[in-house]
Amino acid sequence: MKLKALTVWLSAVILLMVFSSFTWKKPNTNVATTETCPEDVPFQSLADYAAQRAYAQIDSFYRLRHKAGFNGCVMIAKNGEPIYSGAFGYADYKKDTLTTQTAIQLASVTKTFTSTAIMLLAENGFLSVDDTLQKFFPDFPYKGMTVKHLLTHRSGLQEYIYWGSDYVGSDVKYLTNEKLLQTIIAKKPPLRWRVDLKFTYCNTNYALLASVIEHVTGMSYAKFMNDVIFTPLGMTSTFAYTLEDPTTLCGAKCFDSRWRVWKEIMSDGVLGDKGIYSSVEDMLKWDKALRNGMVLNEASLSEAYKPRSFDRYSFAGEKERNYGYGWRMIKQADDNYLIYHNGNWHGCNNVFARDLKGGYTIIVLGNKANENNYWTQPVWDFLTKMNMVEDVSEVQ
Repeated sequence: MKLKALTVWLSAVILLMVFSSFTWKKPNTNVATTETCPEDVPFQSLADYAAQRAYAQIDSFYRLRHKAGFNGCVMIAKNGEPIYSGAFGYADYKKDTLTTQTAIQLASVTKTFTSTAIMLLAENGFLSVDDTLQKFFPDFPYKGMTVKHLLTHRSGLQEYIYWGSDYVGSDVKYLTNEKLLQTIIAKKPPLRWRVDLKFTYCNTNYALLASVIEHVTGMSYAKFMNDVIFTPLGMTSTFAYTLEDPTTLCGAKCFDSRWRVWKEIMSDGVLGDKGIYSSVEDMLKWDKALRNGMVLNEASLSEAYKPRSFDRYSFAGEKERNYGYGWRMIKQADDNYLIYHNGNWHGCNNVFARDLKGGYTIIVLGNKANENNYWTQPVWDFLTKMNMVEDVSEVQ
């Protein structure tokens, strides 16, 4: 046997042993002794075997997580095709169970839609990321602040979700994007630091981007998202929830860790930074549409996925982490970035993580407060093993 062939053969055997231990079954001695033709025996490739083992291990992992408190839905895919999906627990406690089509509050994963909408408008000439906010809102008080500064969280704006009724007015039950904008114009809250000094995550940035979308298109944020993105992509379980029309809420309820329903607060009326509900099935459609250039062209996607903060203040000095246009990213060992965004709002803890090079996607949407939802490293480990076996299978 040639050395190269022997090496490949040994690699396959070793990987199979590492990937999972075999359980050999005793042959069935009751079957007929008639000789069976080789073509009648089902063949299982290494890749098929690896995919089956990955499915079993991921399923076992999330069933254990469910016993430990996880309540939500999971979708794992490669190149837009599902490897694993599952739903665990309740959409409404002890009343309605979750399915992979149940819409769950995306929280800050909403920002991936808002930033993509901005890039789509830029791609079609409706705006530029270098436009200042005064172009859209002439009375906006902070000079030199651009769309790009909002996209990259480098504006220095204050966090609006900490404002109280004493600041916005005792007659305001719920903020809206318009009321938020007018409060900034009227009150001129001081910046936390000068524009573009450093990265600091701030929901106000994406609330204002939603206002930019509304100003440029003449449509509400919810209608624009539905008509331009959700409906064309067949995302039938996805919507932007507006308190102006509470009948639009048809998704899972949001619970704290003790199954108490989260009550809406003043900032729930604001969209763009949060407010979109979607299912894991629809989020896979979103991932697939982005990968296949169905929403943005390659140049726009490249800009969106480009790290934008290299100063020492970015992510507490963790140089491997960064932020693009609506996307977080972590540099991997091969210098490629894992592109993702998490979400956390009213007990909804979510993950939308995308390995662009390997083609893998992990989607976790939870509607009961549990920060362990973000723990996905075991899943990445299972996928890595599966990919190693697939690589050997291709060589064979």
